[in-house]
Amino acid sequence: ETMSGRALQISLMLMLLISTSTTARATDAQMRITSLCLAGFNAAMASAGKTPPAGMGDFTCDCFLKEVNSDSSIEWATLLGSIQSAQQTCKQRAAERFRI
Repeated sequence: ETMSGRALQISLMLMLLISTSTTARATDAQMRITSLCLAGFNAAMASAGKTPPAGMGDFTCDCFLKEVNSDSSIEWATLLGSIQSAQQTCKQRAAERFRI
């Protein structure tokens, strides 16, 4: 498991602890998660020696955020599995869309 992957997982766990009672807080949390996701995506691509197509990082991280947010029944016992599932799903979708 990479350092950027672990940072993303920790960030998502923290996001779940943030109160989403206001739109501003939810939006701020989503922006932070997206920023961390993009950093992890860019680090993974650089580590692989690849230059991603334009828009691939945004597509992948938007997909990830939607996947994680779509599971309204996330529990601590299954949180890591949900995060890993979202990562795999979005990596696959991005690879198919951007044909890499």
